[in-house]
Amino acid sequence: MKKMQSRLPVNQNRPVRGKILWLFISSLTVLLAPTIAFTQEDKIVWPPPPQAAKIAYLESLQTRDDLGKNWFRRVVDFITGRKPSFVFHKPYGVTTDLSGRIYITDTVGWVTVIDRERSKISYLGHRGQGKLHTPIGIAVADEGTVFVTDSKLNRVYGFDSDGNLILAIGEEGEFENPAGIAVDQERKRLFVVDSHLHKIRVYSTGGTFLFEFGERGGGPAQFNFPSNIIINGAGTVYVCDAMNFRVQVFDHEGNYLRHFGKLGDGIGHFARPKGIALDSEGHIYVVDAAFDNFQIFDLQGRLLLYVGHAGSGPGEFWLPAGIHIDRDDRIYVADQFNRRVQVFQYIGKNPGAGIR
Repeated sequence: MKKMQSRLPVNQNRPVRGKILWLFISSLTVLLAPTIAFTQEDKIVWPPPPQAAKIAYLESLQTRDDLGKNWFRRVVDFITGRKPSFVFHKPYGVTTDLSGRIYITDTVGWVTVIDRERSKISYLGHRGQGKLHTPIGIAVADEGTVFVTDSKLNRVYGFDSDGNLILAIGEEGEFENPAGIAVDQERKRLFVVDSHLHKIRVYSTGGTFLFEFGERGGGPAQFNFPSNIIINGAGTVYVCDAMNFRVQVFDHEGNYLRHFGKLGDGIGHFARPKGIALDSEGHIYVVDAAFDNFQIFDLQGRLLLYVGHAGSGPGEFWLPAGIHIDRDDRIYVADQFNRRVQVFQYIGKNPGAGIR
């Protein structure tokens, strides 16, 4: 008895292969389309045309798919109906290191590390020694140490680039709600905002206490629940004095220089200021969680531009918190209740030009 032939005749096999190839190419085209870059005309920018654009929206980091994936993984996900999973629960602080890795504190108990070069997500402080409870502030020293404040455990932790705990600061009563944190790279100092003690405590990056400044009040060098902090290359310190609704400016030894801002619901006022950052030209960015935006000021505290409003679309926010600007002037904003980090680009000098 002859063995039965299972192969289709040639004139029937070609159409089937053609259909499979057509379905594959069609699926691939649909799946890869979102990765195509916007044209200049399609970009979301501030201020809007016809004024010269100064800030451009780049992307949102929200799901694992936002890191990108190869075409095969996209096709498999399309066929299986897999839904993208959220990366964050309630992000607060954000920073980057010299290698471009992005670090985001998630207040449910860990730090998410995004490596865009390798399309990889990892975590630190999520288990073992140095396990975090409520991480808030985050900063990275040039040599690679990742410093994290934990407002529940009342400690500051230092991790190496592999996520190993190498430093812990905070004896009983030393902190009562450490929040923002910044590194003075030039002087190898660590500035920690204590929101409930209404002061700034300064340490060496090795953990040795050096000095502190501030007390509760509304006068110069006094604080009322300060939230976040940033330091420029010259060592000038900018503190978001949240419940005094202002930004205070100090030198690297904690001596008061000036302040700007006041309570109000108008442009340039503050209602719930949170994160603070500086771009390469010294403009001061302040996130306001009540206004759902970030505002940009010059060195004299004059408003230049504001970006965003309430919502869940690109450039919209729902209770934003931390902000960070990297060396390429990319702006990262932790958009808490939208469970994402939005990324923008500072694209021009004098961002207030032409908006008044």
